[in-house]
Amino acid sequence: MSEGAAPSLSEFLSLGWARLIAGATSPEAAARHPTLGTFGLSGWPEMRSVVLRRADPDAAVVEVHTDVASEKVSELRENGHAGLHVWDPAEALQIRVRGRMQEIPRKDLPEIWEKVPAHARKVYGGHPYPGYAIHSPSDHTDNPQLDRFAVLRLTVEEIELLLIDPEKHKRAVFRRVDGFAGQWIAP
Repeated sequence: MSEGAAPSLSEFLSLGWARLIAGATSPEAAARHPTLGTFGLSGWPEMRSVVLRRADPDAAVVEVHTDVASEKVSELRENGHAGLHVWDPAEALQIRVRGRMQEIPRKDLPEIWEKVPAHARKVYGGHPYPGYAIHSPSDHTDNPQLDRFAVLRLTVEEIELLLIDPEKHKRAVFRRVDGFAGQWIAP
């Protein structure tokens, strides 16, 4: 997006989705590793980097993969409200995505699992479970297992975009309830 230019709301939303799609399809894209925020079971907010695996503007969903034994899965089973945060330095664009995150059905996982590269599969399994104390990094064994693989799908309820423009920042929020028509908001 050119500096100083005022995009339309639809162009602005398209830019946000384009950057999310790039993150889901290109390992080099800034949106590849968004921060996922959940409501922690301890009462504290929890944030962690995840790998964006799918972004679909038509369905208004984004997906990440994880180990089903990870704390984020337990947190999301308790409270499915979640958010993703992306900072894209190439566009000077902040993307905040909010919605409800759920596991996709286990019956749908084998087809997705087959597409996961072998080097990436090793994080879905092993002993001990993610987050358990170990004495040294070598005390964890990798053991890829489909039973430990989960796909988390965020149904997007809101996307908020903030373009850091030296002349004038631009910020808008897009909500599912109004068909993602969008509303400019003060930066």
